Amino acid sequence: MKSIILYFQFFTQIPIPIPVDEPMEKMKTGVKYFSVFGLLVGLIEALFFFGAAQLVSFNIAWIIVLFVDLVLTGGFHLDAISDMADGLFSSRKKERMLEIMKDSRVGSNGVLILIFYYLMLLVPFFEMSSDLTMKTAFYIVVAMNMVGKMGISLMFYNMTYSGSNPQGLGTTFVGVKPINILIAQLVGLMTLYLMFGIKILIVYGIVFLFILLYRKMVYRKIEGLNGDTLGAASPLSQMIFMLFVSMVI
Repeated sequence: MKSIILYFQFFTQIPIPIPVDEPMEKMKTGVKYFSVFGLLVGLIEALFFFGAAQLVSFNIAWIIVLFVDLVLTGGFHLDAISDMADGLFSSRKKERMLEIMKDSRVGSNGVLILIFYYLMLLVPFFEMSSDLTMKTAFYIVVAMNMVGKMGISLMFYNMTYSGSNPQGLGTTFVGVKPINILIAQLVGLMTLYLMFGIKILIVYGIVFLFILLYRKMVYRKIEGLNGDTLGAASPLSQMIFMLFVSMVI
């Protein structure tokens, strides 16, 4: 429970005024609950979707949910994917890439990837919305958040930190036990199966492979991971999930 409280405090704008001792250690050991945290955030956003869908179409309700997500999380992972794109695709050396990612300004690559992020979430949903039941649409909102956290947890495996800030948040997850990552994956997979059935496991398998390829690319470019490359795994996972879930639903 303390780990989940910490995740809400760090990764969302929801005020939970409960002090937790040894926060960095509990964030690391609590990785096994990462999927549960994603599930809870997803349920909050799915309730907004359900309420909005009583008044407007599924498509408009989906846009509202994406806005709610932005407000709820403060664009935490969107900032990460933007910085990641600016740095890794700058065609510079490792040190310069890390400097660019640390820069608070957004470059052209960061803007472009955010545009593609929203396109990859909007277009697939619009394509399948006419065939969705309320229950399935509700599940998609929940699953998108959970899959994002599952994608991040995969990045923690045998992680090497390569950021320019030795006290950065990314250092917290160096040394995460593989069993905790496995638990997070299994909890997420079981929940996805209960919501959608066996086909969804194929979709997550594609997300899984994509994140492994992304991780390999990051290591090749900067010889490790930092906060931005870790955080970017969430929206990247969501993009791939939405693209392929629209093919099986």
